[in-house]
This record gives sequence, C-alpha cells and structure tokens, in this order.
Amino acid sequence: MAAAGSAASKLTDNSDKSSTNSSSEVCAADKTAVPTTAAPTLTRIGSEVANESTKPHSKSGGNDEDDEDDRDEKHVGNTQSIISSMSLQRRILTMSALSLSVFIGSLEQTIVAGSLPAIAENFEALDSINWVATSFLLASTAMQPLYGRLSDIFGRIETLIAGMLVFLAGSAVSGAASSMGMLIGGRVIQGLGASALISLVMVIVSDISIERERAKITSVFAAIWAASSVLGPVLGGVFTQSGGGWRWVFYFSLPVGGLAGIFIVIFLRLPRPRDSFWEKLRRIDFAGMIIMVGGMVMVLLALSYGGKDYPWSSALVLCLLIFGIVVLGIFILVEWKIPKEPIVPLRLFKNRNVGLALTQQIFMGATLFGPTYYIPIYFSIVKNSSSIVAGLYLLPYLLPITILSVASGFFVSKTGRYREPQWVGSAILTAGLCLLILFDENVTTGKATGILIVSGIGMGILMQPVLLCLQTAILARDIATGTTLFVAIRSLGGSVGLAVFQTVQQNRLNALLAPLYEKYAEHKSIIDATVQNQAAIYYDNVPNDLREELVQVFVKALRSVFYSMIPFGALLFILSLFLKHIPLRTKMAKTQANSDYKNNNTSGTEEKQDKNAV
Repeated sequence: MAAAGSAASKLTDNSDKSSTNSSSEVCAADKTAVPTTAAPTLTRIGSEVANESTKPHSKSGGNDEDDEDDRDEKHVGNTQSIISSMSLQRRILTMSALSLSVFIGSLEQTIVAGSLPAIAENFEALDSINWVATSFLLASTAMQPLYGRLSDIFGRIETLIAGMLVFLAGSAVSGAASSMGMLIGGRVIQGLGASALISLVMVIVSDISIERERAKITSVFAAIWAASSVLGPVLGGVFTQSGGGWRWVFYFSLPVGGLAGIFIVIFLRLPRPRDSFWEKLRRIDFAGMIIMVGGMVMVLLALSYGGKDYPWSSALVLCLLIFGIVVLGIFILVEWKIPKEPIVPLRLFKNRNVGLALTQQIFMGATLFGPTYYIPIYFSIVKNSSSIVAGLYLLPYLLPITILSVASGFFVSKTGRYREPQWVGSAILTAGLCLLILFDENVTTGKATGILIVSGIGMGILMQPVLLCLQTAILARDIATGTTLFVAIRSLGGSVGLAVFQTVQQNRLNALLAPLYEKYAEHKSIIDATVQNQAAIYYDNVPNDLREELVQVFVKALRSVFYSMIPFGALLFILSLFLKHIPLRTKMAKTQANSDYKNNNTSGTEEKQDKNAV
C-alpha cells in the first residue's frame, strides 16, 4: 500500500507566482507552513459548508438555472491542493490508509473463489455455494450509487468509516458462520460496507487534489483495485490450504480494515456538514433509494440466475429482468420530478462524455472480469492446475495492468490528455482479446503469457483515463454521485459480461457434449460430474480416452467465450472515438467536502474551462 503514498509524495506545490510572496501560516492539521492562498486549516469548518447544506436545492437534479454558475464556482482559486499541503509523513499515512481500504474492499469480491469447494464441503451445501459470491456482489453493486449522495449529506469521513464498520461486521459474521445461511447473511453485510471502501476513496481523492495531479493518485488506486481483484482467488486458495482454513478468508480483513479506519480518522481531515442529524435525514431521498436498490437487485438476480440455475426463458428470470428494468425506469422518472436532492441527478447527463464514460464502464467491467474468471478455469482444465497455480497464470495479465495503470495516470497528469490513452488502450485490449482465441489444449506457457501481457497492457492504459473523463465533465457538487455511479456500473458491467459469457459457454457445452453422452452412455454420471466441477476430469475413475475428449470439449467452449469478449473490447474503442476533450483544471475545485478551500480570484481561463464542460 506504500505505492499510493509514494505517488502522493511526488506531488509538488505548484502555487501561482502571485502567491509566493504571501505570508504563511501553520496548518493546524500537520504543523506545515502553507501559503495563505491555500486552505488555512484542514480541521476548521467554514461557513461554506453550512451555506451548502442550507441553501435551496434544485428539484429535479437536471433543470436548475444555476448549474452553469455552479460549474464556474468549481475552482476556489488555489493551485495548492489539500494533499500537497500535507506533510510528507501525513501524506504517506493517509494514502496508505486509503489504499488499504480499496485493497480489502476489492479483494473480498473475488477471494472466496479459491475457498468455495472447502466451504461447500464444510456445510454440505453444494447447491447454494454460488450465493456466497453472488450475495456480496448483489449488495455491493446495489449500494454503491447511494454512498455518493450519503457522503454529501453526512460527510466523507463519517460515511466511509460507517461503511468500514459495516464491512468489518460482515467479515466477522462470515468468518464465524455456523451455517450456510449465516455465511450468506454475513456476505450481504460485507457487500453493503465494501461498496463504500472502493467508491468513496475515489471521491475523497477528488476532494483533496487538483485534476492534473489527481490522475497520478487515482491511477495507483486503480492498480490496487485491479491487483487485489485478480489476486483474490489465489489468496483465497492460500488461506484455505493453510492451518487456519477458509475462515481466515474473512478474518483477514479485520485487522487490515481496523488499521485503515484508525489511520483515516487520525490523519485525514475534511470539513464536515453542519446540519443536525435530523436535518441530514430529511435530505435523504428515501423513495429514490428504495426504488433504485429494488430495481438493481432484480436485474442482478436475473443475471445471476439466467443460464445457470434457471433457463433464460424461464418465467422467474424473465419476470425479474423485465420488472427490474421497469422499476429502474420508474426510478429515473422519480428522480426527475420529485426529490430536492436526488440520488442520481439527471443534470449529470447534460454532457455527452458522461453517458459515454458510464457506457464504457459496462464494457470495461466485462473485459476485466471475463479473463480474470475464465483464464484460471482454462489452465485448471488444460494443465490440471490447482486453484492457486491457475490463479498465478493471471500474473502476466495483472502486472501490466498494475504498471500501465500508474504510467497512464502520470501521462495524463503530465500532458492533460486523456482521450488518446483511451484510444490506444482500447485498441490494444481488443487485439489482446482477439489473441485469446489462440488458446487451445496445446498452447505453451510462453505463448499464453505473451497473449495475456497484450490484454493487460491495453486494460492498464485504459483504466484510469475513463474516470478522469467523467469527472471533468460534471459539476463539482456532483463529483461524489458521479464517481460512485461510475464504480457501480463497472460492477454491473462485470455481472452483465459474466452472464453473457456463461450463457455462451453453457450453450456451446450442451452442443458439444451431446455426442459424448451417446458415445459414452455408460459414463453419463462421470460426464455430469465434470460439468458441475471441471476438476473431476482428472479423477481416477475417468477413462483416458473420455478425458481427452472432455478436455477438447471444454477448451472449445472456452474459446467460444473468448470470441464473445471481442465485441465488448471493440465497443470500448468505438465509444472512445466520440469523446470530447475538456481541459483538466489546475486549481482546487469547490466540492461539498472541501468548500473551506475557497478563493474568489478564479482566473478567466479556469472559468472558461468550467463552461466548456457543460
């Protein structure tokens, strides 16, 4: 986690020349002398926060006349950000704590994959084992869009710590589970909290940094998110095979999360909204919250059931999908007409870059989670690899993502250009996905490594600029909502992609297995067992000739999956061509969490940049 602190330590004070002769004062938070044009203190709560919580709010989140003025006020005139005014020690500790939050939040999305067989055996509940992963995904994806608005109302740190406590409670319940029902319940609680750990860190970084320097910091967090997501199954297998068993898959998060929470409370200081607790409650859009969560849960359940537990044509799946889409349509109508502070203000979509970036996230989620899920399956079938070794085959995919994500962030910070990395990254990613179809039962490790490196390079270059593209296109007061929606749609895209890929795989398997059922009628039970658990291909009771044909069948089905990933990458590239370039700001933005940091000497150039974004 020191990577984030190291990146943050590279940020320098780029204050305007006009401010260099100003007197300095000591920052109360870390006793560091800073120019008076910067924030006088990190702990003082200024009148701006109080005014922000008491001023009239627009009704629909999309039609208020002061939107453009609000955008023009986005810069408070400081070229020194909050993070660059911190002492080096405080900066490193703060960024390390935020990094740990992202790490454990994203790790728990995938870490159970390496321990599911042991959990199923422990509770003798193979039929419901998939819900250990699905319940977490449902809860975290449905909750993510809410945290942005909640953090605007209750404060960033308060909301993040609340999410951390919920996450840790879920981890404790999951680790101590005495039944499958208790474990699934713990995973739901975990998911509700985990969504705050990932999305709110990105929001906080937006509050404490200037857009040009933000690219460096968020690129490190993006790399941590990708690395922990990919390493999750490997670590899950390690914990499961260690002396502590699968329960440490969940207990592991307790000390890490506790340490991160303590560091955040001690070292990260942001102004807090001054409304009373009951005033804050009255600002919550409860109707929109309930409708949105209900709609998303129905859609996600349909994606989870379809093609696996139930056919896509079944009444249950169709009803969940149709009613979920209808409810989400009602949510949009409600957000447009009723609340003063909607969960998702429709003004977000006034700029085309917002719609394009959010749509890109659907395809990015699919192209990230697709290889992460299916490459280990491929190697477990072809090489008879254990879950740990199969997961290690993802390293050629993971390492380029980690390195290029950071490099891409520094490039954007240096040049201010974020469209070009998207063009290059999505093109390379699409090429890498095309190369995946070369995977067959005879592929060499060197060839597979080279192919995965290409895909990883493309994903790494692409990951960071998409978020920055979104943030430059929205109003300052909508940064939290836009960022959390961005993260939620990425998770939704992963669910959509996996649903498509699993359907393709299952349909192809059904077609290819039909002749085998006829040819090996006496071994029907063996074939059925391999469909449920690919590791059964290498059981001693499987005849050698049947084993060879089963490997060929499963590899052909996986190649069909790899073919189906290509359109997702191609659509990413096509969408990137329609993005409009909006200059990155070089001064601090006024958001609801940093509105102490205000200076009325906003330059005409910065005002022009703001107007170009809406």
